[in-house]
Order: sequence, then C-alpha cells, then structure tokens
Amino acid sequence: MPVVSVLAPPSPPSPSRSLDRPSGFRWPRQWAEQLPLLERQHDRLEALLAELLELYSQPLMAAGPGGAPAAQLALDLCCRRLLWQLRLHLRLEERWLEASGCLCPGHRAGHRDAARAAFEGYGQAGPDRCARLDWLLAIQTWFDRHRVGPDASAYALATAAAASATAASSAVTPA
Repeated sequence: MPVVSVLAPPSPPSPSRSLDRPSGFRWPRQWAEQLPLLERQHDRLEALLAELLELYSQPLMAAGPGGAPAAQLALDLCCRRLLWQLRLHLRLEERWLEASGCLCPGHRAGHRDAARAAFEGYGQAGPDRCARLDWLLAIQTWFDRHRVGPDASAYALATAAAASATAASSAVTPA
C-alpha cells in the first residue's frame, strides 16, 4: 500500500508558515473575498473525506515498527481532524452568510444536525473499520448534497446581495 498523505509524518513548519498570523494577515471582510476561501475549505474537506474513504476501504496493513496499531491510531487522528475542520468550516460559513443576511434558520439547523450526527457517529463507530467506513460515507453523502443544495443557494443569494450592495454604493458615489 503506498504511503498516503494523511498517514505521512507532518513536515516541519516553514519559517513563513508559523503558528502566529503573518503580520499583514486579515480575515476577508467582503463576500467576494470570503467565497473563494469557503470553496477551498469545501474542496479540502472533500479531498480528506475521499482519502479517508479510500483508506478505510482497504485492509489495514502493518506499516513500520508500530504496525497496525500505529496505522489505526493515525487513521483515527485523521478522522478527528476531519471533525475539527468540518466544525470550523460550518462555523465560519454561518458567520459569513449571516453577515450577508443569507443564513436562514433551516440552513443553520442543517449544520447543527450534521455536526451532531458526525460527532455522535464517530463515537458510535469506535475503532470498528466497517462502522467507521459507514460513518464516513454518511458524512460524504450529507456534505455532497448540502454543497450543491443549501450552500449553493445561500452562496448565490450572498453573491447577489454583494453585487446589489456594490451597485447601490457606486450609484451613490459622485462621478
């Protein structure tokens, strides 16, 4: 089995990517800047899910001195990372959609239900590989449907609202 990026040891941090924010860093304030960041998060979550599904679909092989227990621990840590990144993404998306006036209560409830199901499913699956695979498939199904459904609608509304606000402000600005 080839080494997959989620099981590879982390590379040392580069000097330009310290844990502290770079001196000129600021969170995007406009929807046009926020949207690409949210889409990149979606893409990263999708890629991590696909990678974990691939790994859980294969038999666990002993790799290195720790063997299967070490590989199982690495997979478990990757699942925890998935939960962490999913939670952070949902919170950031809610904050930015709410700021643009495009977060409906149903969308927020969908996030809350999905996060609760993901965390509970992780605990219920435990170390059982088959149960963990089913759990990952359930997250992937929700995520794919949510991205092309409620997220796509809310993002389109936020984009339209931002365009409308830009047009209104340019109409008020004297030439």
